[in-house]
Amino acid sequence: MTPLDLTLAPPRSAHAEAAGIVFLPRTIDKIRATLPGGKLGEYNVGGFSETMIEELGLTVASLTAAVADAATEDDLLAMVRREARPGGDAAWNRFARNREIYNGDRADAIADFPWLADRPDVKLTLDFIDEDDRRTFAAAP
Repeated sequence: MTPLDLTLAPPRSAHAEAAGIVFLPRTIDKIRATLPGGKLGEYNVGGFSETMIEELGLTVASLTAAVADAATEDDLLAMVRREARPGGDAAWNRFARNREIYNGDRADAIADFPWLADRPDVKLTLDFIDEDDRRTFAAAP
């Protein structure tokens, strides 16, 4: 797959799904940004992406190698379907779709992201990630 420059645009939505797995397209984009010629910008593959990868029974190294070797995203998704732990996708999807920002510690989240004080509707991590991307890239030249 080709590298991405995440200083120009964010990775795909936190809500995006591939192979029935929420957040997987976003993680693929972040990994593509780590390939030679890519730019990760302010993003990382640790944190939520790494948690998803581990829940699927994969490793960051194995998924990165698969992204680098895949000719297409369909090729990559075939590997994920083949190698993922049975039930890992369902467990991940339940977790990801229900996880609150900062595990429910809104005061801590607001301390780090003051704009959350004006957005009581943003409660879940996936919504927070998308809104943070929107705000970050709305300010870009």
